[in-house]
Amino acid sequence: MESARPAAPPPDEHAAIDFVLALGRALHRYGTPAHRLEEAMTVVCGKLGLRAEIFSTPTTLILSFGEPAELRTRMMRVDTGELDLGKLAKVDALAGAVVAHQLPIEEGSRQLQAILDAPPLYGRVVSTLTHAVSAGAIAVFFGGALADVAAAASIGLLLGALALVMRRSTTQARVFELVGAAVAAFAANAAAAIYPLTSSLVTVAALIVLLPGMSLTVAITELATRNLISGTARLMSAIIVLLELAVGVALGEELARRLLTVPLAVAPTPLPAWSHWVALAAAALAVTIVVRAERRAAGWIVAASVAGYVGARVGVAWLDGQLGVMLGGFALGCLANVYARVLDRPAQVVLTPAALLLVPGSMGFRGMTSLLAHDTVSGVETVFAMFVAATAIVGGLLIANAVVSPRRVL
Repeated sequence: MESARPAAPPPDEHAAIDFVLALGRALHRYGTPAHRLEEAMTVVCGKLGLRAEIFSTPTTLILSFGEPAELRTRMMRVDTGELDLGKLAKVDALAGAVVAHQLPIEEGSRQLQAILDAPPLYGRVVSTLTHAVSAGAIAVFFGGALADVAAAASIGLLLGALALVMRRSTTQARVFELVGAAVAAFAANAAAAIYPLTSSLVTVAALIVLLPGMSLTVAITELATRNLISGTARLMSAIIVLLELAVGVALGEELARRLLTVPLAVAPTPLPAWSHWVALAAAALAVTIVVRAERRAAGWIVAASVAGYVGARVGVAWLDGQLGVMLGGFALGCLANVYARVLDRPAQVVLTPAALLLVPGSMGFRGMTSLLAHDTVSGVETVFAMFVAATAIVGGLLIANAVVSPRRVL
């Protein structure tokens, strides 16, 4: 959706308002941050001749239409769904067609509902396998040996299957992070009792898809763009998820110690340096499926992931481990904006999956684990480093927007 000139009022204002409400719910459902959602909705309303005020939080969407003397306000309770960047791109294209008057509003509403009702782009088997691929790839980045990589991939596959079962029920889905973390920690320690492994490394790698690193980064972005309520709510949600994961891991490790003879951790022998590039490509493709991005965006996502990885490595060499990732955020932000300008598609399609490989979710998890183990100094240091890294990434992304404008709202 490009920024545009206001248009004349539509012939059916009620139909336009209904379309805007459905569009806002769809954008929110598919993972649009508050600042982008509000900007996009403002542009759409302006093009449709509607005067509107929009306010978004992670669980609420409030829209007021009309002049101050005759405001009509709608408040919608919305639950943030799973990321679905393929549907987000389709919703964006549909909104562009409607506001350009290439498609009647009523037909736009029907097509929007069809997008919402469409099945996921990737099947359950493929989605489950991506948990294994991403966990194994992250184990390579953490310096794991081949046995650690295999164990992390196996436990990741187990968590993927567990997610399919537990997320069918709202009640079970609410405790999935806690249960999944306990299962992962117990399985990692059980594997270490059979074969020499670094159980802590395997546990963190297996949980990588569950870590709220992206939520933390989005929260910092919303705070930086002065969306204070949304950013604070999302930040607290990310912290709660980290606590649930830390408690689950503590439970799983304690059960393993009581039921099994777990040997002391062994120092892993890292795989060759070239394996990191293979793992990077594999992780980027796996994350593409996790966020349900379209296949044609996969090449751009891999390229942005490589740009972010190389930028972060160079930045760490110049600065330090936390501030250095700013250069990685800047590099992938520039490439995502180039994608948006060249193909006229949302930058989020490339930015979100590529950023998932940079965000410091594992640092937050380790910090919470240290705090639970009464290692207060180490825990506070790690949590602070996590916030510094997240802020550095956000800074890089915001600078990228200033240097290479995407010329789009989304």
